[in-house]
Amino acid sequence: MKMMKTLFFALFAATTLSVSAQTQQAQVPSDPYDFVLAKMAASEGRYDDALSRLDKIIDKNPDDPTLLYERAMILIDAGKTDRGEAELRKVVAANPGFYEAQRILGRLLLERAQNDRGKMDEALDHLRAAYKAYPNDLATGVAVSQLLVSSGRLADAEKLLAELLERAPDQRAINYNYAQVLTKLGRGNESKQYLERAVLLDPTFGPAVYQLLDIYQKENEWQKAAELLQPLVSDDPLNLDLQRQQAYFWLRAGNADKARASFDALTKADPKDTRAQFYLAESLSDLEQFAEADKIYRKLLEQTPDDADVLSSFGLSQVGQRQYDEAAKTFRHLVELKDVPDNLVALAKTQLALIALEKNDTETAFNTAKEVLVFRDRPNTQAVNIALDALRRQKKWADAVALLQPLVDKYASDPFVNARYVEMLARNGEPQKAKEAASTQLKFGTRNAVSAAEAFIAAGDYKEAIVLMTTATKAKPEEVDLQFELGSAYERAGDSKSAERIFLDILGKHPEHAATLNYLGYMWAEGNVNLERAAEMLNRAVTQEPNNGAYLDSLGWAYFRQGKLDLAEKYLADATRLLPRDATVHEHLGDVFAKRGDLTRALTAYRAALDLDPEKKDEEKLRTKIAELEKQAQSAQR
Repeated sequence: MKMMKTLFFALFAATTLSVSAQTQQAQVPSDPYDFVLAKMAASEGRYDDALSRLDKIIDKNPDDPTLLYERAMILIDAGKTDRGEAELRKVVAANPGFYEAQRILGRLLLERAQNDRGKMDEALDHLRAAYKAYPNDLATGVAVSQLLVSSGRLADAEKLLAELLERAPDQRAINYNYAQVLTKLGRGNESKQYLERAVLLDPTFGPAVYQLLDIYQKENEWQKAAELLQPLVSDDPLNLDLQRQQAYFWLRAGNADKARASFDALTKADPKDTRAQFYLAESLSDLEQFAEADKIYRKLLEQTPDDADVLSSFGLSQVGQRQYDEAAKTFRHLVELKDVPDNLVALAKTQLALIALEKNDTETAFNTAKEVLVFRDRPNTQAVNIALDALRRQKKWADAVALLQPLVDKYASDPFVNARYVEMLARNGEPQKAKEAASTQLKFGTRNAVSAAEAFIAAGDYKEAIVLMTTATKAKPEEVDLQFELGSAYERAGDSKSAERIFLDILGKHPEHAATLNYLGYMWAEGNVNLERAAEMLNRAVTQEPNNGAYLDSLGWAYFRQGKLDLAEKYLADATRLLPRDATVHEHLGDVFAKRGDLTRALTAYRAALDLDPEKKDEEKLRTKIAELEKQAQSAQR
């Protein structure tokens, strides 16, 4: 019996420990044996027996809040909620710091409030009191924040959640709720990091994943969006909608290989899924597997000849193959259809203007592009470029300035429009106006400043580009992009020593700045100097961005200069896969083959480069290389 009494005292201590630890010190009942029997009866559903035993103890200890709290809990468990609520009210009225009583009363009131705002506010008061008494109760803190949000007290909710995050930065629910509040406060740009942390803690946490997907799509972060979906796809491998969405993200991210594989699997899983077939064709077209893509496009158009999405995509594929007459028919048919979305009409007219330009019909190109210079109150950059190119071929610089003037007046802070304006003013012999327009762009930030400098470079005015960037870097000496552009301007002006000094200064402060590692590494490779260091720097850039075709080309070229032809071929072949429309990359690969004496493959690469409309100086160089190799090939056959 003595052992039984010891056990009862131990059980009682366990039941009172949590309360005493939470600021409310309980008194030891005069008869712990009856108290434990009452608790056991309640746990077995014998509520009347439990209440009878507990009432006897309360008669001897009428002011003990722990006993009164236990009585209220038994009443609630017994279904006598009104009486339990009344008992809890008495407990918290006499003991406002009694954490557990405040918490349970708040939860109870919240469950019974439904949509009654007054009862919800009352529940909030008790839950706030509970959290104040015991701030380590994160769940109650989150519940309080949610009630604050529902009542429109967003600033209070944000303050509380920030406090909770300090205590528990690795709680997914807190990070997610904080992101929601920041968004409601109009600070959505701050919410991304908390959503990313919530997903890092639980990669399958759907609410955070889908909100983050919306952000990534708005920011054109398609690669991140595709990777974000992978845990959900793995968790639910039969969900074709998830797979389709992820494949679409791969396609928009430029990862056509993964997109093709995914859409191919989807079409096999559901041969009637025409959207998957459509995106498979787009993937194949991006990979320049045009014959296979065209088969799918034509099959889809046989079923629905007026499908605007398919027509627009098929037309773009035809343009990519330089099938200009067929592409023009496709886009004209698209424009003639009824109820075509305005974005596809604008796309079709823009492509018709491009086709006219490619066929050297500058008048048609200009007039067609002029119809769609603005789309949805934003400049249509491709149409503007086509119109300017049509005027450029005729050297109508004054007309180009006149074309841009209304756009500049309307879009004073648009970096693209204003950069083209600076360029055309410079070409039109209006240097002072060009300088004034460029200086105005400095106040709009780094992107505008860099665009204006690039405009001077396009016009061949390297001096003004350097002056502009020097001014900008003095105003913002820590802005890496401005320093990088200044180095680039010096290099293109032929001042490689100044460029090298600036790039080395950037790397001294930012040793892993990938763009600088690539630029300086390629610059050294082109100059056939510092080749070992150049290759080391370019390897660091490629490690950071393994799918950057320009970086792979630079590294391959550095290896070529070192005479490491196997490595050169490896990286240059990868670069041509990622940049199939880049003439320089194909020429570099041709140089590797030529160095090896593989005349057939070298000629194939050089001719591919020549077909990609290289710059005039590069075109002449390629023709010379082709002619020399053709002579060698003829001599070898004799």
